[in-house]
Amino acid sequence: MKKYQFFLSLLLIFSGQGFSQALPDPAFNSTIRQVNGGWIAGDATFSIALPGSKTLWLFGDSFIGTVNSDNSVASGAKMIRNCAILQDGNSMTALFGGTFPSPKSFFPSVDENSSWFWPEHGIVENDTLKIFFSEFTLVNSPSGFSFKYTAAFMARFTFPNIALVDSRKLPYYEFNGVCYGNSILVDNGYTYIFGRQETDMVFHISYPHIARVPVGNIMAPWEFFNGSSWSSDPAQTQQISSESVSQQFGVLKWNNKFVVINQEIWNSSRIYSFTSDFIEGPWNKKTLIYDTPILFANTYTYGAFPHPQFTADGKLLISYNSNGNSADIFKNVEVYRPRFIRVPFTMINPTYSSTIENPKSMNNEESVIVNQNYPNPAKDETKVKFTVVKRSYVSLQLNSIEGKAIQTYVNKILDPGEYDLNIELGGLKCGIYSYRINNHGFKLIKN
Repeated sequence: MKKYQFFLSLLLIFSGQGFSQALPDPAFNSTIRQVNGGWIAGDATFSIALPGSKTLWLFGDSFIGTVNSDNSVASGAKMIRNCAILQDGNSMTALFGGTFPSPKSFFPSVDENSSWFWPEHGIVENDTLKIFFSEFTLVNSPSGFSFKYTAAFMARFTFPNIALVDSRKLPYYEFNGVCYGNSILVDNGYTYIFGRQETDMVFHISYPHIARVPVGNIMAPWEFFNGSSWSSDPAQTQQISSESVSQQFGVLKWNNKFVVINQEIWNSSRIYSFTSDFIEGPWNKKTLIYDTPILFANTYTYGAFPHPQFTADGKLLISYNSNGNSADIFKNVEVYRPRFIRVPFTMINPTYSSTIENPKSMNNEESVIVNQNYPNPAKDETKVKFTVVKRSYVSLQLNSIEGKAIQTYVNKILDPGEYDLNIELGGLKCGIYSYRINNHGFKLIKN
């Protein structure tokens, strides 16, 4: 006779509670790789938090196709210059033009053999989704770069069905050479737009700049930070940090400080954070928060970016990109897929420790309260009942005793309320398993 026993046990190894280090996030690494209708690999990995607890993921050069059981790319896959994935909980839907056998970019150019668009960040305003895209063209360059930045475009899409309406070339690059759209942040009545300006055209060293516009219409005339105040003249812009930035960096606000996430340029494995009391800088407390492992030969990583809408238990979700040569990608698609990590805010700035590290200290209440699963013992399934006290990101993942992810059941932002979740047990072999919902760890024994 088989016996099924469940008992409560805090699993530090899965929750990361008490560990001030960055760790891979197996739930997101699994979610982004699931079937979505075509996208199998890409880079950039921007995200836009959408109303209704949804997220739009944006990728640059992307492969549309299928993956074989040995992780090789199946014959017939095509590459497009940009792609989007709409995430609603665990549901992932790839968005691109054309058809699956003959796909086209999510935001296409007239002739992608000579010029194309790579995505940047975006925002939803008045039921319209607005996304920055950077235009690049083919060039011959002694530095080895075969492409050149030419302009920033703002593309408008309907929301919530996400259909392209129109696009507009932004006028500022020709006046100040800043590539805008790296990160968008709304704060204190303004929408702030971060960009990068190359000061070295040979080695492509860039420094950050910032512009702003009153909340509600990002297409209105911008103001530019000139080092001490805001000016309507784009030529007056000044860099806001002495630290260089990569082509992709992100800015967020947490606990009344502004946080910058930036991966060192030239395909360095090092991801750094900075903090500032002011959105226009200066940036302080440079901290190495993660050194990305090189998992395959002849690969490199780049383009770390934060996704604050998925913050949980005082830990920030960050993605970074992996890449290699084309032949290796077709042999192993994992060479060209993003990876996700969780970084405790206490690593980024020690002042966060008193109010952020332990979710119970936030207004003296937990964000999620979990009851004992039932029935207990159970045979084919068990039910977990939990209460969301405040709107927050919730995840529940089933793991083997070795820590291998088996199934993700919840992976989304939930509104306050009571929830019942069924966990299927019939397909499990005898052994010990564990599951975790936010920072509440449980151990499951199936005999």
